Amino acid sequence: MAASCDLLDVDPPELQFPFELDKQISCPLKMTNKTDRTVAFKVKTTSPKKYCVRPNNGVVLPRSTCEVVVTMQAQTVAPPDLQCKDKFLVQSVVVGDGLSAKDVTPQMFLKEEGNLVEEVRMKVAYVMPHESQSEIAEESDGPQRILVPMQRTMDNGGSASELSSGSLSLRSAELGTEVGSPTGPVGKTEELLMPTGRAAETRTYAGPGARSLDLRALIAKLTEEKDSALEQNKKLQYELEQVKREASKQGGFSLLFVLVAGLLSIILGYLVKK
Repeated sequence: MAASCDLLDVDPPELQFPFELDKQISCPLKMTNKTDRTVAFKVKTTSPKKYCVRPNNGVVLPRSTCEVVVTMQAQTVAPPDLQCKDKFLVQSVVVGDGLSAKDVTPQMFLKEEGNLVEEVRMKVAYVMPHESQSEIAEESDGPQRILVPMQRTMDNGGSASELSSGSLSLRSAELGTEVGSPTGPVGKTEELLMPTGRAAETRTYAGPGARSLDLRALIAKLTEEKDSALEQNKKLQYELEQVKREASKQGGFSLLFVLVAGLLSIILGYLVKK
């Protein structure tokens, strides 16, 4: 429902901006002259540095419509709870026929000079931005654009060879190469239909029987490695004992040789003295 006075209908009655940071946002404002006279208008705001109005003044011919575009400058900080206290004011006054927009002056809207000025006040509201319906439809129709041509081909008696020969191909800009190629839409269709995360793990779960067989094979392998390690340990211990025995034998022979040599030296010295 449009905000209205005796001269103009202003639509919408509240300026709504889909708020996004660092982005200019525009909102159209339509003014309809309800009279048979030429009406001049002027748009004011409580935050002139924040908004740009084009045109901010002009004339509306009898029984006609004029459109104004209000642009909010890019904002770097979002207000709390997206609340806005800004307001707009549309002033209108009857002027002489044949008056153009360049002839509109600020003095025309001064009530002190006896001008019959009417006013429409509007609030500003920030709303959450919404995705374009066309983008949503394009995303939701993506799998159907792949499956429907394939289904029609199979219904008409087409074979997999016909698919791989390129009888059904999609534009590479949409989904890559032809349907029959390994990296084409068939593979992408499977990826689209394949669940992710824990769902994928659940679907690839082999069951308790397969996991039991894998566990037994692992236990058998570990047992075999353990036995091999024990056998190697025993072999090393045996070789170490052999080395110790050889070393003890060599040590005993050397001591006996020293004793015999010492005894012979004593006997030889005694004989020399004699």
